[in-house]
Amino acid sequence: MVRDFGFTAEQQDQLWVQWRQRDSLRTIAMDVGTTHQKVRRFLLQSGGIRLPASKRNERHLSAADREEISRGIAAGYSAAVIATVLGRASSTVSREIHRNGGREQYRAVTADQRAMLHAKRPKPQRLDTNLMLLIVVAFKLGQDWSPEQISQWLRRTYPEDATMRLSHEAIYRSIYIAERKALARCLGRPSQHLRSGRTMRVPRPARVSNRGRLKNMVSIHARPASIEERTEVGHWEGDLVMGSRPSAVATLVDRKTRYVRLVRLPNGIKANVVRAALTSSFRALPEGQRLSLTWDRGRELAEHQELTAELNLPVYFCDKRSPWQRGTNENTNRLLRQYLPKNGDLRQFSQQDLDEMADKINTRPRKVLDWGTSAHEFQVVARRDPQASRP
Repeated sequence: MVRDFGFTAEQQDQLWVQWRQRDSLRTIAMDVGTTHQKVRRFLLQSGGIRLPASKRNERHLSAADREEISRGIAAGYSAAVIATVLGRASSTVSREIHRNGGREQYRAVTADQRAMLHAKRPKPQRLDTNLMLLIVVAFKLGQDWSPEQISQWLRRTYPEDATMRLSHEAIYRSIYIAERKALARCLGRPSQHLRSGRTMRVPRPARVSNRGRLKNMVSIHARPASIEERTEVGHWEGDLVMGSRPSAVATLVDRKTRYVRLVRLPNGIKANVVRAALTSSFRALPEGQRLSLTWDRGRELAEHQELTAELNLPVYFCDKRSPWQRGTNENTNRLLRQYLPKNGDLRQFSQQDLDEMADKINTRPRKVLDWGTSAHEFQVVARRDPQASRP
């Protein structure tokens, strides 16, 4: 049984989180408000491995139920009355009181601890029930083989005998968890045969991969206020609408007027292909109508720096897993699904087909535009802004 060493449940959670982050014992102790020796003793009892917490069956009496029973007894209520308050059968309450010393000796905390202890059904460990497997694993470990080497050797040596299999994780746990004593009986201190010689399992650091990470991204939080407030035409949100892989269509939506442009991608969604297609589409607009672009973090826009250099078009990126930050584009993509099916090959549509789809969206009355149309608003705003109409 794992002792809590006086740590509350919240402190234990914090302790395990920091241990997983590979914080030092002294750092953990300072944050939890205790000594590093106490933290070490707590971790050492399970070998630095967090064991799954015991779960109470919802049908069984809880600690709060037992506290209510204790109060009912102190008030002189019968088992039937207490059971009515708890919404339980009177026999359940009667048996609970009887098995814990009767009305005179019943204590809620003691009764709950006893119930948790008796509810445990520890699964027999394979090394405790299979003597031959224990001998082989202990011998190989004594020869300074790693748990992974032992596990793979067992798999190759006994391919037809499932009882002679053991994962490397099970071997590590038998080494580190104090309650598992099979290997300790054979080797004394089995951890001394590991290359690290550690007495506790130290978590591996999280792997940091740069694969798929775009270089020199400018965060959406760096956008000027004029983009946030939708006061200018020419600030676009973009994304890909996918069909059957690898077919896709690039979608562009003006934040102020909700004007839609669709860009055909007949040659796939590689970064150089998407950048070339977007460059061509934006060049068809006057310079004053292409002021910025906000995109998700897809790898298809890995050449965003080249796009900015060619068009003088700043590109901003959403936070990780936050496509809602370009909600105008997300909502428009949902409308476009009427014409661009998820399971269809979108390469079948010509640019003229896509222009006709966009025109259907742009000429519809929109509630967000006070029932005006995106096409009309885009043209009106462009005429009002001399820069927007400059070729």
